Amino acid sequence: MPTRLTMRQLQMIRALQQTGSVSEAAFKLQVSQSALSHRIREAERLLDTDLYLRQNKRLVATNAGQRVAHAAHVILAELEHTEQHIAQLSAGIKHNVRLGLQVYASALWLPQLVRKMALQYPDIGVQLVADTGLDPITAVRRHNVDMALVSGDVMAKDLDSVPVFEDQLVVVAQANHVWQGQTSVKLQDIIQETYIAHHTNPEAGREYERLFRPHDLLPSQVVRAGVTEAVLALVSDGQGVTVLPNWTAQYYARVYDLCVRPVQAEATDISWQVVVGKGLLEAPHMRVVVACLQDIVAADARLTR
Repeated sequence: MPTRLTMRQLQMIRALQQTGSVSEAAFKLQVSQSALSHRIREAERLLDTDLYLRQNKRLVATNAGQRVAHAAHVILAELEHTEQHIAQLSAGIKHNVRLGLQVYASALWLPQLVRKMALQYPDIGVQLVADTGLDPITAVRRHNVDMALVSGDVMAKDLDSVPVFEDQLVVVAQANHVWQGQTSVKLQDIIQETYIAHHTNPEAGREYERLFRPHDLLPSQVVRAGVTEAVLALVSDGQGVTVLPNWTAQYYARVYDLCVRPVQAEATDISWQVVVGKGLLEAPHMRVVVACLQDIVAADARLTR
């Protein structure tokens, strides 16, 4: 059965999903609002169903609209990736490895990795994929990235993991916090503070499992901030404290002027590792990128301590 929607209509639907308004979507696509409205009506006519409801001068996607928006995102993302891959093949790059980073990871080592690959392995490209930070493991499973750098435990039969270096969980507070005068901080003191978290779902092998749950302790108040910069902006402003891997904390301590202290607990160790799909490490180009990541990231971690 031939498709009914054109590429321009798929781009329109994705833009509407991303912006939420006709005017912003039209600006993003560099077309007039009337032209975009015409595309919407034409798409609805071709599919013989309403894709959007008009409410208070805004468009709200129907169930059909949501389904088409998801398809548009998948189709256009794959097409864009294919075009990038073909362009790289034309430039002599035979393999392109897409890399995802957990929100806790620094990316200051990335230019060194790209430079090393270009000099020593010019036929292998490395591309950092955005918007995978909160769930890089799922990004690997969905093949949105080829590998991800993550901290914590990865217990999955469908994935392979390669250790990079061992780290410690530390507590982070405002620079003038009372903990500044202490060599370490008790868990009981941490839970008395407002806790600033990336998200409120406990993660395997991180502070909930390592610190809080074994002692049957939880912070009395938790604020979700989403990304590391937002977490540490709130911490720096004195609105709470957080727990991070030492590698991450030491880098940002210089940026935000923070107090970083060890936690008085037994299980503060945490590992950084590269996660890939099952069996993919057998590919030579994947082994090369993993080996370079191990060397460069571990060296960067030593420098930030």
